[in-house]
Amino acid sequence: MKVGFAERLGEKFLVKVDGAEASRIPGYQSFNELFVKSGGRVSEYIQRVTSSQNRFPLKEVRLLRPYSPPEVWGAGITYMRSKEGHTSEARTLVDGISIYDYVYEAKRPELFFKGTWRNCVGPDEPIGIRGDSKWTLPEPELGVILDSEGNAVGYTVSNDVSARDIEVENPLYLPQSKIYEASCAIGPVIALADEIKDPYSLGITMKIFRGDAIVFEGRANTSALRRKVEELSEYLLSYYTPEPLTLLSTGTSIVPSGRNGLREGDLVEITIDGIGTLRNTARIIQSKKKHIQ
Repeated sequence: MKVGFAERLGEKFLVKVDGAEASRIPGYQSFNELFVKSGGRVSEYIQRVTSSQNRFPLKEVRLLRPYSPPEVWGAGITYMRSKEGHTSEARTLVDGISIYDYVYEAKRPELFFKGTWRNCVGPDEPIGIRGDSKWTLPEPELGVILDSEGNAVGYTVSNDVSARDIEVENPLYLPQSKIYEASCAIGPVIALADEIKDPYSLGITMKIFRGDAIVFEGRANTSALRRKVEELSEYLLSYYTPEPLTLLSTGTSIVPSGRNGLREGDLVEITIDGIGTLRNTARIIQSKKKHIQ
């Protein structure tokens, strides 16, 4: 089952998405509220309250950000391709090897705070390029929505937009490269856990359009994910209790080569099998402080 948050004729509401059709979900104004007040039994509630009378073509609605994650956490260097991409730019060494090679082979995974709903946008909303970054990349990732025990409630497409030049300059700059206005996009829907039978067999594609031209196209599959969701969740929850419905973005293996980063106006299109396609246009975020350019 897939759940979205939609706008139609000026009204916003939850919908069940089934192919090219949508059914209105009455009773609650957000997925967060639905999850809490249904005791986590989202599928049961939706099956009970949706009907053919509230069904209409999906093209009649505009899908919005599917929910408001109270926390967003990211995982890094979870695929070989990501390790290779970072290693070529890394300046920091651990015992003579790149810090990214080290993390890929280490027992402990890389986990970092990515922000909250405040820096997350939804489908067709602009994603941000830091004004002081010369090399910002979209990072297509499988996003996992966790309950309070670290179990998967559902899955969504996550774009962990990153100022890569700031990140590789110094690992201590990671928060600045990851957390800023519109630095995360999620959507178009939430595929509940019962919809995704195997999260480790999902194809992922990303295209970057610049005008009418495709300037980048890449493909991957979650079968290559070295750090499984269960491992990442276990480390995240081992000494910390994140808010229920925290989003865990599991890392990327689609990395544009060279320094061909995003430009203002670029359209990023990310598709994950079983979930859908997330589209966002890039825009430059200007500094609010005049002396920082």
